[in-house]
Amino acid sequence: MRLETIHPDDLGPADLDRWRAHQRARPELASPYLTPEWMRIVADVRDDARVCVINGGDGFLAVQRLSPFAAMGLGAPIADYQGVVSSSALDLDPRALCRSLGVGRIDLTHVPEGLTPLQRAGAEGSWIAETQDGSDLYEAALKQRRSEFVRQTEKKSRKLAREKGHTEFRGPSNERSDFDALLAWKNAQLVSSGQPAIWATPWVSEVLERCFDTNTPNFGGALFTLRAENQLVAAAFCLRSARVLHFWIVAHDSAFDAYSPGVQLARWIVGWAAENGIAEVDFGPGDYQYKRQLSTTQRMLSYGVIAGASVSGAVRRTQYALRGGIERLPQARLAALPGKAMRRLDLMRALG
Repeated sequence: MRLETIHPDDLGPADLDRWRAHQRARPELASPYLTPEWMRIVADVRDDARVCVINGGDGFLAVQRLSPFAAMGLGAPIADYQGVVSSSALDLDPRALCRSLGVGRIDLTHVPEGLTPLQRAGAEGSWIAETQDGSDLYEAALKQRRSEFVRQTEKKSRKLAREKGHTEFRGPSNERSDFDALLAWKNAQLVSSGQPAIWATPWVSEVLERCFDTNTPNFGGALFTLRAENQLVAAAFCLRSARVLHFWIVAHDSAFDAYSPGVQLARWIVGWAAENGIAEVDFGPGDYQYKRQLSTTQRMLSYGVIAGASVSGAVRRTQYALRGGIERLPQARLAALPGKAMRRLDLMRALG
């Protein structure tokens, strides 16, 4: 197995063509977070971005090398997909991968199962709305499966129009003021709940700006909005690859809470995707009710570590072992604490 670690800018056109071919071969790798365009955008704002090229292009693993102790998946903590991009499973030695990247371990989250030599610590599902058959079939299936959800959503939509005036969905949109309003809503929401204002972090903000300004056949940002009498009510910023639309940032004006405007917008976006050549809308992990209601399936994504016999690898494995033991306790609030602590620590490491 031949491994070479390089800066993303050193990949040539032939490398990028092979990368995209791997994505086309496996639907679970079609995410915009696994495209070479995403890799280039993150690499432009983070000087620790690296790509391990496997066997001259049989596979690619993009990471950010935080220190000699550990790397994380490229774009962490804002990337919902990470891992090796290859057309088929490769026989990879975790120790060799770490040596090539010059780190003791590689921490990955949201990894499509089966293609990355991950010491798996757990998994969660990403919610998917399959839209390849068009909006009519999707809507018919949605009404059959979720009749009460559809009834309530449409009732609130009529109520919004009746009480607040003419409503209008727009997208994809290039309205910079709407984009700025969405980010302001989201950061305020995070701060009010005691969380870091992730989207205001300088390198993250720069990634967002570059995604907003990018529109190519294989990758781009896509802003969608809901307005009432030309007042912005809700907005969603998504990433798009050739066949996947991935929800990224969703927020709304809290004055319109009673109308569930974010849910209304999400449903409209799924219909738009079904009519515009998108095979699936990925709502990402997170057990939110609207994701369950609008989705038709889930894709399991693993999290864990790639490591050999290193001190940092042993530390990570110990952390996961302790976390797993506590998570099996019957006290739900106590069981959740180690996972929250690890996620918070990883968040701060990545943002730093």
